[in-house]
Amino acid sequence: MEVGFLGLGIMGKAMAMNLLKHGFKVTVWNRTLSKCDELVEHGASVGETPAAVVKKCKYTIAMLSDPSAALSVVFDKDGVLEEICAGKCYIDMSTVDAETSIKINEAIQSKGGHFLEAPVSGSKKPAEDGQLIILAAGEKALFEQAVPAFDVMGKKSFFLGPVGNGAKMKLVVNMIMGCMMNAFSEGLELASRSGLDPHTLLDVLDLGAIANPMFKLKGPTMIKNSYAPAFPLKHQQKDMRLAIALGDENALSMPIAAASNEVFKKARSLGLGDSDFSAVFEAVKSLKH
Repeated sequence: MEVGFLGLGIMGKAMAMNLLKHGFKVTVWNRTLSKCDELVEHGASVGETPAAVVKKCKYTIAMLSDPSAALSVVFDKDGVLEEICAGKCYIDMSTVDAETSIKINEAIQSKGGHFLEAPVSGSKKPAEDGQLIILAAGEKALFEQAVPAFDVMGKKSFFLGPVGNGAKMKLVVNMIMGCMMNAFSEGLELASRSGLDPHTLLDVLDLGAIANPMFKLKGPTMIKNSYAPAFPLKHQQKDMRLAIALGDENALSMPIAAASNEVFKKARSLGLGDSDFSAVFEAVKSLKH
Protein backbone atom coordinates (compact mmCIF):
# COMPACT_ATOMS: atom_id res chain seq x y z
CA MET A 1 0.00 0.00 0.00
CA GLU A 2 1.41 3.37 -1.03
CA VAL A 3 0.46 6.44 0.99
CA GLY A 4 1.33 10.11 1.06
CA PHE A 5 1.98 11.83 4.37
CA LEU A 6 1.74 15.60 4.90
CA GLY A 7 3.15 17.10 8.10
CA LEU A 8 6.16 15.75 9.98
CA GLY A 9 5.91 17.34 13.40
CA ILE A 10 6.22 15.39 16.64
CA MET A 11 3.23 13.20 15.78
CA GLY A 12 3.40 13.02 12.00
CA LYS A 13 7.04 11.98 11.93
CA ALA A 14 6.42 9.08 14.32
CA MET A 15 3.30 7.95 12.47
CA ALA A 16 4.97 8.06 9.05
CA MET A 17 7.97 6.18 10.46
CA ASN A 18 5.70 3.38 11.67
CA LEU A 19 4.18 3.06 8.21
CA LEU A 20 7.65 2.74 6.70
CA LYS A 21 8.73 0.16 9.28
CA HIS A 22 5.70 -1.96 8.43
CA GLY A 23 6.35 -2.07 4.72
CA PHE A 24 4.24 0.80 3.41
CA LYS A 25 5.63 2.89 0.58
CA VAL A 26 5.45 6.46 1.88
CA THR A 27 5.88 9.79 0.09
CA VAL A 28 6.29 12.63 2.58
CA TRP A 29 5.99 16.41 2.53
CA ASN A 30 6.65 19.03 5.19
CA ARG A 31 6.65 22.80 4.95
CA THR A 32 10.27 22.67 6.17
CA LEU A 33 11.56 20.04 3.75
CA SER A 34 14.65 19.25 5.85
CA LYS A 35 12.31 17.49 8.30
CA CYS A 36 11.87 14.82 5.62
CA ASP A 37 15.55 13.77 5.75
CA GLU A 38 15.31 11.15 8.50
CA LEU A 39 12.33 9.50 6.84
CA VAL A 40 14.16 9.43 3.51
CA GLU A 41 16.95 7.53 5.28
CA HIS A 42 14.34 4.91 6.15
CA GLY A 43 13.05 4.62 2.59
CA ALA A 44 10.54 7.44 2.13
CA SER A 45 10.22 9.50 -1.04
CA VAL A 46 9.72 13.26 -0.92
CA GLY A 47 7.02 15.28 -2.63
CA GLU A 48 7.87 18.91 -3.32
CA THR A 49 4.31 20.08 -2.62
CA PRO A 50 1.08 18.65 -1.17
CA ALA A 51 -0.31 18.57 -4.71
CA ALA A 52 2.67 16.49 -5.88
CA VAL A 53 2.08 13.97 -3.08
CA VAL A 54 -1.61 13.65 -3.91
CA LYS A 55 -0.83 13.23 -7.61
CA LYS A 56 1.50 10.32 -6.83
CA CYS A 57 -0.55 8.52 -4.15
CA LYS A 58 -4.09 7.16 -4.05
CA TYR A 59 -4.20 7.69 -0.29
CA THR A 60 -2.83 10.85 1.36
CA ILE A 61 -2.74 11.35 5.14
CA ALA A 62 -2.30 14.76 6.78
CA MET A 63 -1.19 15.44 10.35
CA LEU A 64 -1.07 19.21 10.81
CA SER A 65 -0.87 21.57 13.76
CA ASP A 66 -4.19 23.43 13.72
CA PRO A 67 -7.21 24.41 11.58
CA SER A 68 -5.26 27.15 9.78
CA ALA A 69 -2.55 24.71 8.69
CA ALA A 70 -5.10 22.07 7.72
CA LEU A 71 -6.97 24.53 5.50
CA SER A 72 -3.78 25.97 4.00
CA VAL A 73 -2.49 22.58 2.86
CA VAL A 74 -5.78 21.88 1.10
CA PHE A 75 -6.71 25.26 -0.40
CA ASP A 76 -3.45 27.15 -1.02
CA LYS A 77 -1.41 27.14 -4.22
CA ASP A 78 0.11 23.69 -4.87
CA GLY A 79 -2.34 22.33 -2.31
CA VAL A 80 -4.25 19.09 -2.08
CA LEU A 81 -7.24 20.36 -4.08
CA GLU A 82 -5.14 20.89 -7.20
CA GLU A 83 -4.69 17.14 -7.67
CA ILE A 84 -7.64 15.58 -5.87
CA CYS A 85 -9.91 13.79 -8.34
CA ALA A 86 -12.04 10.67 -8.68
CA GLY A 87 -10.31 7.73 -7.01
CA LYS A 88 -8.09 9.87 -4.76
CA CYS A 89 -8.53 9.65 -0.98
CA TYR A 90 -7.62 12.23 1.66
CA ILE A 91 -7.42 11.36 5.37
CA ASP A 92 -6.94 14.31 7.72
CA MET A 93 -5.67 13.18 11.14
CA SER A 94 -5.11 16.74 12.44
CA THR A 95 -7.00 18.01 15.48
CA VAL A 96 -9.36 20.68 14.17
CA ASP A 97 -12.92 21.85 14.79
CA ALA A 98 -15.86 20.18 13.06
CA GLU A 99 -16.44 23.23 10.84
CA THR A 100 -12.93 22.90 9.39
CA SER A 101 -13.38 19.18 8.72
CA ILE A 102 -16.72 19.77 7.04
CA LYS A 103 -15.25 22.52 4.84
CA ILE A 104 -12.37 20.26 3.73
CA ASN A 105 -14.76 17.36 3.14
CA GLU A 106 -17.01 19.45 0.90
CA ALA A 107 -14.03 20.67 -1.14
CA ILE A 108 -12.58 17.17 -1.58
CA GLN A 109 -15.92 15.71 -2.59
CA SER A 110 -16.58 18.55 -5.03
CA LYS A 111 -13.54 17.34 -6.98
CA GLY A 112 -14.71 13.72 -6.92
CA GLY A 113 -12.35 12.67 -4.12
CA HIS A 114 -13.04 10.76 -0.92
CA PHE A 115 -12.53 12.12 2.60
CA LEU A 116 -12.11 10.80 6.11
CA GLU A 117 -11.29 12.77 9.24
CA ALA A 118 -9.31 10.72 11.75
CA PRO A 119 -7.86 12.75 14.64
CA VAL A 120 -5.95 10.75 17.22
CA SER A 121 -5.87 10.54 20.98
CA GLY A 122 -2.31 10.09 22.22
CA SER A 123 0.97 11.97 22.16
CA LYS A 124 4.60 11.35 21.17
CA LYS A 125 5.23 7.99 22.87
CA PRO A 126 1.96 6.33 21.74
CA ALA A 127 2.64 7.67 18.22
CA GLU A 128 6.11 6.13 18.24
CA ASP A 129 4.78 2.83 19.61
CA GLY A 130 1.80 2.60 17.24
CA GLN A 131 -0.58 2.88 20.19
CA LEU A 132 -2.75 5.84 19.19
CA ILE A 133 -6.54 5.85 19.43
CA ILE A 134 -8.00 6.84 16.06
CA LEU A 135 -11.31 8.73 15.97
CA ALA A 136 -12.52 8.50 12.37
CA ALA A 137 -15.63 9.88 10.68
CA GLY A 138 -16.74 10.33 7.10
CA GLU A 139 -16.89 7.73 4.35
CA LYS A 140 -17.23 4.25 5.86
CA ALA A 141 -15.75 2.59 2.76
CA LEU A 142 -12.60 4.72 3.04
CA PHE A 143 -12.38 3.92 6.75
CA GLU A 144 -12.36 0.21 5.91
CA GLN A 145 -9.67 0.75 3.26
CA ALA A 146 -7.57 2.70 5.75
CA VAL A 147 -7.71 0.07 8.51
CA PRO A 148 -4.36 -1.55 7.53
CA ALA A 149 -2.62 1.81 7.98
CA PHE A 150 -4.61 2.65 11.11
CA ASP A 151 -3.67 -0.72 12.64
CA VAL A 152 0.01 0.19 12.25
CA MET A 153 -0.39 3.67 13.75
CA GLY A 154 -2.91 2.88 16.48
CA LYS A 155 -4.18 0.30 18.95
CA LYS A 156 -7.89 0.96 18.30
CA SER A 157 -9.86 2.73 15.57
CA PHE A 158 -13.38 4.02 16.07
CA PHE A 159 -15.78 4.93 13.24
CA LEU A 160 -18.02 7.69 14.57
CA GLY A 161 -20.36 8.43 11.67
CA PRO A 162 -20.56 11.64 9.61
CA VAL A 163 -17.72 14.12 9.16
CA GLY A 164 -17.42 16.37 12.19
CA ASN A 165 -17.97 13.68 14.79
CA GLY A 166 -14.28 12.73 14.88
CA ALA A 167 -13.29 16.34 15.49
CA LYS A 168 -15.92 16.74 18.21
CA MET A 169 -14.88 13.55 20.02
CA LYS A 170 -11.22 14.60 19.97
CA LEU A 171 -12.03 18.04 21.38
CA VAL A 172 -14.14 16.52 24.18
CA VAL A 173 -11.29 14.13 25.09
CA ASN A 174 -8.65 16.88 25.08
CA MET A 175 -10.89 19.25 27.02
CA ILE A 176 -11.22 16.63 29.78
CA MET A 177 -7.44 16.05 29.67
CA GLY A 178 -6.70 19.77 29.99
CA CYS A 179 -9.02 20.14 32.97
CA MET A 180 -7.44 17.09 34.63
CA MET A 181 -3.95 18.46 34.11
CA ASN A 182 -4.92 21.75 35.72
CA ALA A 183 -6.47 20.02 38.73
CA PHE A 184 -3.40 17.77 39.02
CA SER A 185 -1.09 20.80 38.89
CA GLU A 186 -3.06 22.57 41.60
CA GLY A 187 -2.93 19.42 43.73
CA LEU A 188 0.84 19.08 43.37
CA GLU A 189 1.38 22.71 44.30
CA LEU A 190 -1.09 22.55 47.20
CA ALA A 191 0.73 19.50 48.57
CA SER A 192 4.08 21.27 48.25
CA ARG A 193 2.95 24.52 49.89
CA SER A 194 1.30 22.50 52.67
CA GLY A 195 4.60 20.83 53.54
CA LEU A 196 3.75 17.46 51.98
CA ASP A 197 6.05 15.40 49.78
CA PRO A 198 4.65 15.53 46.21
CA HIS A 199 6.20 12.12 45.50
CA THR A 200 4.07 10.66 48.27
CA LEU A 201 1.02 12.33 46.73
CA LEU A 202 1.81 10.53 43.45
CA ASP A 203 1.99 7.21 45.31
CA VAL A 204 -1.34 7.85 47.03
CA LEU A 205 -3.06 8.86 43.78
CA ASP A 206 -1.70 5.82 41.98
CA LEU A 207 -3.34 3.48 44.50
CA GLY A 208 -6.76 5.11 44.48
CA ALA A 209 -9.83 5.44 42.29
CA ILE A 210 -8.43 8.35 40.26
CA ALA A 211 -5.19 6.57 39.31
CA ASN A 212 -4.47 7.10 35.63
CA PRO A 213 -1.55 6.84 33.19
CA MET A 214 -1.27 10.62 32.72
CA PHE A 215 -0.63 11.31 36.41
CA LYS A 216 1.83 8.41 36.60
CA LEU A 217 3.74 9.51 33.49
CA LYS A 218 3.72 13.29 33.94
CA GLY A 219 3.91 13.63 37.72
CA PRO A 220 7.60 12.74 38.21
CA THR A 221 8.75 15.03 35.38
CA MET A 222 6.58 17.90 36.60
CA ILE A 223 8.13 17.64 40.07
CA LYS A 224 11.55 17.94 38.35
CA ASN A 225 10.33 20.97 36.32
CA SER A 226 11.07 18.98 33.14
CA TYR A 227 8.76 19.58 30.19
CA ALA A 228 10.18 17.96 27.06
CA PRO A 229 7.31 18.29 24.58
CA ALA A 230 5.29 15.13 23.95
CA PHE A 231 2.21 17.31 23.33
CA PRO A 232 3.02 21.03 23.07
CA LEU A 233 1.13 23.30 25.43
CA LYS A 234 0.16 25.67 22.60
CA HIS A 235 -1.76 22.82 20.95
CA GLN A 236 -3.51 21.88 24.20
CA GLN A 237 -4.62 25.48 24.64
CA LYS A 238 -5.84 25.54 21.03
CA ASP A 239 -7.92 22.44 21.75
CA MET A 240 -9.36 24.00 24.92
CA ARG A 241 -10.36 27.05 22.89
CA LEU A 242 -12.04 24.91 20.21
CA ALA A 243 -13.80 22.76 22.82
CA ILE A 244 -15.18 25.86 24.56
CA ALA A 245 -16.42 27.11 21.19
CA LEU A 246 -18.15 23.75 20.71
CA GLY A 247 -19.77 24.27 24.10
CA ASP A 248 -20.98 27.69 22.95
CA GLU A 249 -22.56 26.10 19.86
CA ASN A 250 -24.45 23.71 22.13
CA ALA A 251 -25.39 26.30 24.79
CA LEU A 252 -23.38 24.39 27.37
CA SER A 253 -21.78 26.26 30.26
CA MET A 254 -18.28 24.86 30.92
CA PRO A 255 -16.80 26.89 33.79
CA ILE A 256 -14.11 24.33 34.64
CA ALA A 257 -12.91 24.14 31.02
CA ALA A 258 -13.01 27.94 30.74
CA ALA A 259 -10.93 28.39 33.89
CA SER A 260 -8.46 25.75 32.71
CA ASN A 261 -8.13 27.49 29.37
CA GLU A 262 -7.18 30.71 31.16
CA VAL A 263 -4.33 28.96 32.96
CA PHE A 264 -3.04 27.47 29.69
CA LYS A 265 -3.17 30.98 28.21
CA LYS A 266 -1.20 32.24 31.21
CA ALA A 267 1.40 29.53 30.55
CA ARG A 268 1.67 30.63 26.93
CA SER A 269 2.24 34.21 28.09
CA LEU A 270 5.13 32.87 30.19
CA GLY A 271 6.77 31.54 27.00
CA LEU A 272 5.82 27.90 27.59
CA GLY A 273 3.86 27.30 24.38
CA ASP A 274 6.44 24.93 22.90
CA SER A 275 6.94 23.02 26.16
CA ASP A 276 4.88 19.98 27.07
CA PHE A 277 1.30 20.75 28.11
CA SER A 278 2.20 19.66 31.64
CA ALA A 279 4.18 22.92 31.88
CA VAL A 280 0.86 24.50 32.83
CA PHE A 281 2.16 23.54 36.30
CA GLU A 282 4.53 26.53 36.05
CA ALA A 283 1.58 28.85 35.48
CA VAL A 284 -0.20 27.38 38.50
CA LYS A 285 2.92 27.92 40.64
CA SER A 286 3.15 31.53 39.42
CA LEU A 287 -0.41 32.39 40.52
CA LYS A 288 -0.34 34.20 43.85
CA HIS A 289 -3.46 34.66 45.92
